Amino acid sequence: MMLDKVVVSDILSRSCVVTDLVAGNKVEVIEYLSQLLFAENIISDKALFIRDVLAREELGPTGFDNQVAIPHGKSPAVRETRMAVAQLRHPVDWETEDEVAVRLVILFAVRNADSGIGHIKVLASVSVALGDDEIVEQLMQAESREALYRLIVNNTGL
Repeated sequence: MMLDKVVVSDILSRSCVVTDLVAGNKVEVIEYLSQLLFAENIISDKALFIRDVLAREELGPTGFDNQVAIPHGKSPAVRETRMAVAQLRHPVDWETEDEVAVRLVILFAVRNADSGIGHIKVLASVSVALGDDEIVEQLMQAESREALYRLIVNNTGL
């Protein structure tokens, strides 16, 4: 039976949230977040997962003009659909429509079997929350992992 009701707290753990990350480019950000997922045993093959995320990046921009990027990889390396979040100390170049640098990155790791409706709803609710400038501003200002985690969970309720 597929669980249709998925909430953000089911797919985001505190250990996969980082604030004040220093990274030189988007690949470093993706590698760092992938390592967090790998350490949690969420992805089985980090290199394969990163390759799948970067292949998705080639298809079109995952960055938005409010300094947020939502890279994602649907990959056989993913054991369970989860997300990892990084707030960046310095903006990093990311492809967006207006070439805006990014300061908040939410990486989705999607298990092949989970392209189902529950996970799509979570992705959608996170995307909607990230369209709200006030929420984004709070996420950018969060001063701790716990604060950032709570802001995401509390602002993406379904």
